[in-house]
Amino acid sequence: MFSSINKDVITQFIAQIWNGNRLDLLDEFLDPAYYDYTYESRNREGLEHALLTMQTAFAGHETTIEEIASEGDTVAICLTLRGVHSGPFRGVPASGKQFEIGGYRFFKLLNGKIISHRGLIDLPALLQQIRTND
Repeated sequence: MFSSINKDVITQFIAQIWNGNRLDLLDEFLDPAYYDYTYESRNREGLEHALLTMQTAFAGHETTIEEIASEGDTVAICLTLRGVHSGPFRGVPASGKQFEIGGYRFFKLLNGKIISHRGLIDLPALLQQIRTND
């Protein structure tokens, strides 16, 4: 039962927060003690910074959940991230190039709220796809 509820929470989190850029809804998804193993700083502010960076560098980006699995308090997703490089990212000026990369995210939930996140995207592939060949 919790497995299905947790998968629904994460599906909505990806749709509303990552794809919808609705930072105003973070309190609906994150536990006050949220810890992020992926972003600096390792808390809500780190996640907010990552979301703002994505919106600036890749306006209109979209995450598609390709696979989702849940066991106990953990939900894992395999994802595809697509977008257009519309702003500076890691020293690379906007190129206007489209990209498509894969990634994974693992979430732990407690009482319907995300308490932690670990993620990995194919950053080398992203940088290769957005660099200009001047």
